[in-house]
Amino acid sequence: MDGQNYVVFHNAADDSYGNTTANFRGAYASTETVDVYFASATTAGGYDKIVLACTNGEEDRALEQVLSACGGSKAGGFTVVADDVNSIYAGGNILSVTSITLSATGQVLNILNGVMDGSNADLGGTAHSLVFDNKHSGSVVVLAATTATSTMTLPASPVAGFNLRFVAAADNSAHTNTIAGSFDGVLSDGGDNTSVTGTTAAVVVASKLKKGDEFEIVYSGISSKYYLRAILKTADGITVS
Repeated sequence: MDGQNYVVFHNAADDSYGNTTANFRGAYASTETVDVYFASATTAGGYDKIVLACTNGEEDRALEQVLSACGGSKAGGFTVVADDVNSIYAGGNILSVTSITLSATGQVLNILNGVMDGSNADLGGTAHSLVFDNKHSGSVVVLAATTATSTMTLPASPVAGFNLRFVAAADNSAHTNTIAGSFDGVLSDGGDNTSVTGTTAAVVVASKLKKGDEFEIVYSGISSKYYLRAILKTADGITVS
């Protein structure tokens, strides 16, 4: 071959999978299964997933056996991790191939439910408040209508490049929604382009965020500035101070 290590999985004679360990992206063990991930063989930006059945109570050992198989093949050869056709397995706790799933999509955006009733523990779990961390970067936040004066809190120590996109799922109510931070940006609102700058906060104005409006926040890492870009139906839907 070409000097790389390869791994092979046989679910059936007509359902097999092979990839180079250079494309291995990790594995996760849970009850009687090990999920093995590779960069997709068919779709740019996607992932292929192989689900292996394993011995109950020995999931950790099965995971180690998978990793050993991925790392132990001689250069230019291949390692059979799981072969249900010939009952060959890389370790005694790997029992079978449960499924082979090829990626059918490219990269997708993570969606966060921006309802402010306190039901989303991942976003703070407090009514009339959303709290974001660096782990939420790159997500689309779908905003429901507010029912009281609200706040959205950005990370205390944001990484450069931290970004969120907000989309209004409904018209907001007669309550403001304040995002603390130092902002520069351009808003396309009510047919005009407006430059904004401020060091305190951006405020989603009461009754002016309309269904379908959207805005994006990106942390530059330069002078602790966030950059704000918005497309809004109504003029002055967001103000910065």
